[in-house]
Amino acid sequence: MFFFTIKNSVVISKGNEKIQAQQLETLTKVLISQASLSAGEMFIDKDQERLLKLTNQLAQDRLVFDATIYDAQGVRLASSKGALSVREVLGLDTPLATASIGRQQLIEPVLSDGTVIGFVRVTFETGRVTAISDHHYRKSDRYMYMMVLMSFACGMLIIMILRRQPIRRKKGENLLLTK
Repeated sequence: MFFFTIKNSVVISKGNEKIQAQQLETLTKVLISQASLSAGEMFIDKDQERLLKLTNQLAQDRLVFDATIYDAQGVRLASSKGALSVREVLGLDTPLATASIGRQQLIEPVLSDGTVIGFVRVTFETGRVTAISDHHYRKSDRYMYMMVLMSFACGMLIIMILRRQPIRRKKGENLLLTK
């Protein structure tokens, strides 16, 4: 029973990690699709200043590393302050692509009347996002393991108490009742 409980707690922990990954994916997709929709109007109006403002606003979030907007041919139109090129962010020029560890890039097309007029690229700091929730998951895992151990110890204590045989004292004669 104890091992079954431990096994299930590990399954719960893995389930938490899977939920965390799904939530992160949903969050990033919503953010980039909203940025793409916002950039669509700016593309049509050819408003370079607002495109630059959009990229800087996106990059202000602590979970976003950088944001860049490209036209349909891949020419950079606007990028956030300190934005790196795709090669640098992906770490293509570093050994084992170490520069890309903890980062996720999403690219969303900017559409106008069903045609692609540009692209929005946002690099997310997935390490920061997962670090926040990982702390809470690990804390709840520790509580769960502690409760399992406490329940196991309590069960053992109850078994010991129930199985305990009463101490039998030898009954001696009652000296007051004898003549």
